[in-house]
Amino acid sequence: MRGMFVTGPLVTSDSPLRVRSAVGRTFGELSGQVLNPTLRGYVTDMVAPYGIAVCEDLIEEGVGHSYGEMCAPLLDELVPEEQPADLLVLATGIPDIRFGRSTATYLSWHCAGAPLAFTVCDQGLLAVFTALHLIDGYARTGACRRAVLLVAEQPTLYHELPVPTRVPDRAAAVGVVLDADGPRGALAVRRHTNLAEHDVPDVLAAEVARLSGDRSTPTVLVGAGLGEVAADRRLDANVVVCQGNQPLTGIWLELAHRLRGWQNHGARILLADYDPTLGYLFSATL
Repeated sequence: MRGMFVTGPLVTSDSPLRVRSAVGRTFGELSGQVLNPTLRGYVTDMVAPYGIAVCEDLIEEGVGHSYGEMCAPLLDELVPEEQPADLLVLATGIPDIRFGRSTATYLSWHCAGAPLAFTVCDQGLLAVFTALHLIDGYARTGACRRAVLLVAEQPTLYHELPVPTRVPDRAAAVGVVLDADGPRGALAVRRHTNLAEHDVPDVLAAEVARLSGDRSTPTVLVGAGLGEVAADRRLDANVVVCQGNQPLTGIWLELAHRLRGWQNHGARILLADYDPTLGYLFSATL
């Protein structure tokens, strides 16, 4: 039997979803992944056309954390059987060390509800914002009442990088549950493309001003690409700049750590990051 996913036209209204809960974990020690005897040959064949060296010592040691291994425990904590998910989206920046497996599908099997699942990758720092935008789009069709956003990155690479890329200091994963229960209108994702670095401060200030209005001072959580901008530009907001070298998961780890307190105070949160390579600034209002 074949399954079918039916959707409908996008409805322009307040988002039906709000952020319900979040949890994050970091992984310090290498896990000693079981060595796949075909891995060296696979990686060698894949990188050969590009003249990239293979890191054979890491392959021999079988080091690293797979995204499936990192995210499955988050699902156990976030998605109980009595509250199944309709959609699961995994956002990554660095490739998984487990080749030959669809990680999103694997995680769907481990998630209550066996939700529709897919991965957003190859978008640098901003993959998570695209994932949120897609989750919001599915929810607006009425086909999704509970979604799980998973964000994961890890530092182990079995080959050299073809272009300069920020690699995290350690493996980290964050899970965020969004559902239709409670007040609506909290989730909004905005994208600014083809944005030169010298224009970033003004655009970020405009985003904060749009959120502020005549209400209480919002909290702005900025990632690696906006740390210096937030420090140099005085913003009418409580600014939290992520510390440490976790390019993709940094602001989402901070969100998971602070979410409960922000919810208790009814805070309005703007998460934002900028990727200078792409020239994109994305923001999400929660």
